[in-house]
Amino acid sequence: MNGYFLPVGLLLAFLTAWLAPAPGMALQEMGMIPWMVVTIFLINGYQTVLSRMPLSGKLWSTALIAILINLLISPFLGLATATLLALPAGAALGLIVTATVPTTLSSGIVMTQLAEGDRFKALFLTILLNLLGVFTIPFLLPVVLENVGNLTHSPPWPLLQQLLIIVLIPFVTGMLGRRIIQLPPRHWLIRYLPSSCVVLTVWMSVSASSDTLREISLPLIGSMIAAALLLHGALLLLCLGSRRINRPERAEWIALLFTASQKTLPVAVSVLAALNQPVGVALVACILFHFLQLFVDSMLAVRLARAAVQPDPVS
Repeated sequence: MNGYFLPVGLLLAFLTAWLAPAPGMALQEMGMIPWMVVTIFLINGYQTVLSRMPLSGKLWSTALIAILINLLISPFLGLATATLLALPAGAALGLIVTATVPTTLSSGIVMTQLAEGDRFKALFLTILLNLLGVFTIPFLLPVVLENVGNLTHSPPWPLLQQLLIIVLIPFVTGMLGRRIIQLPPRHWLIRYLPSSCVVLTVWMSVSASSDTLREISLPLIGSMIAAALLLHGALLLLCLGSRRINRPERAEWIALLFTASQKTLPVAVSVLAALNQPVGVALVACILFHFLQLFVDSMLAVRLARAAVQPDPVS
């Protein structure tokens, strides 16, 4: 059930917001979206045990490559993709914000495990990228948005302050809270609360932009799908090419593949909310990327799991 909870919840969020947007719009106007992100990182910090972090081998060079691909190169790939496909301003904004945020909080770890990779190294890379993303997003996003027409961008400091409040502080608080409160590993709060917060975030955002969403054309949706596939494919190819340079063990490379190529939806939605831009079309671009990366990576994980029994040509 846990595997279907998020995609089914996102579909229900869209339908509910489309048919009856007033409740979600009211909660969005009350400023509830940042609180959803706070809750997600609070739980994520609670689940993190530093003693399990595998800080050995080539992990630091792998981590450096993950930072370069996921946080530093990806925003410019998003800009290049939006320019290549001539996306309108709203769709370009969504794609670029998606490209700028860090990796998913759980999907990359799950995909790594399915593909017979090292889930603990995936966990380490996930935590590292999300914490560093707090500092890269506010400074890279304005630089990239300068090249997109009809978009204004905010100075970095307010966004940095917001990300510190909704990402870094809750994460550290969650880690410290583990010393006080001990929950079973499969407690419902740990299993379903983060996904529920993602669903509620999308529901409120879609509700607030329901009028704009009704005007989206099928050709524009097709362009956003093509842009999402192109961007995610480029990130996967960079991860694949990095293996020829770094040459980590197979399990560690799989962890890099699924963490450095994925992007987190809750942080993207929160950044959009902080930009004071019309987010209807941009939100759709973010959600399409989220669904498509999960679809592509789930198939890739199955293929890698089947290939795990074969000799590794690199190592």
